[in-house]
Amino acid sequence: MRGYGEIPVFTNTSLIVPILLLAGASSAMAQDAAEAQAFFDSNCVACHTIGGGRLVGPDLHGVNTRQTREWLIDFMVDPAKVLASGDAYAQEILAASNQVPMPQLPGLDAAMAGALLDLIAEKSGTPIAAGPVEEAVPFTAADVFLGEELFVGSQAFMHGSPACISCHNVDGVGGFFGGGNLGPDLTEVFTTLNGRRPLTAWLGSPASDTMKPIFADAKMTDGEINALVAFFDAQVNGESAADRAAVAGTASASFFYSGLAFAVLILLVFAFLWRNRYTATRTPMVEASKR
Repeated sequence: MRGYGEIPVFTNTSLIVPILLLAGASSAMAQDAAEAQAFFDSNCVACHTIGGGRLVGPDLHGVNTRQTREWLIDFMVDPAKVLASGDAYAQEILAASNQVPMPQLPGLDAAMAGALLDLIAEKSGTPIAAGPVEEAVPFTAADVFLGEELFVGSQAFMHGSPACISCHNVDGVGGFFGGGNLGPDLTEVFTTLNGRRPLTAWLGSPASDTMKPIFADAKMTDGEINALVAFFDAQVNGESAADRAAVAGTASASFFYSGLAFAVLILLVFAFLWRNRYTATRTPMVEASKR
């Protein structure tokens, strides 16, 4: 007989094995979910939200109900292939995104696509809360001016991000030679990416193969992103062109007068340092000539 104080020992493994299998499956699912969330945060947030509204691409809340899982995985893994097939739903997504296609993301295979769909399905189970609508603060002429200074490199980014003009062009900016052509022309980027909110999100987490590693450790600040978006907005709307010229003129005048004052100060310093130059050289020569 077993006393009340003794610990029971299970000799039947028929209960232990399923428990271990369930624990292992639960651990694997948790790991997949964590990896999917990390991948989404690193690669998807620039163009998509889950319940936060459209950015460059569609809001993914409830996306699992819009197409079959197989179709969604095929599109996520190789969007260009699905688009090239003439698929009607893929063409609809492209048209709604201003003809900006979804890129093929490195590391996004069928397994990761499935994990992402599971993550989206889980988050889609929570109803979207209708919160207060936040109105964006209007851009100012100073915002636009700072954005252009950042774009051309006259103003350095706080965390060492490279100047945009080294790879991109904007019509009429950058003088005679303009900007670089390694990246796309950004003259119409404000319109192409559907306006202020999507463009802000994209600049906050660039997902392109070229920009992603560059900006991984050199992210732009919120203020810098806001200034760049203001600058790109001015390129397509033209509303702030006169104000921007006024701000630029004020800055140029300030620079000119500051330079003039500095030059006068330098001359005064040298005049003080050389105040005895006649005593040291010319006076002895004049006295010698008299003798």
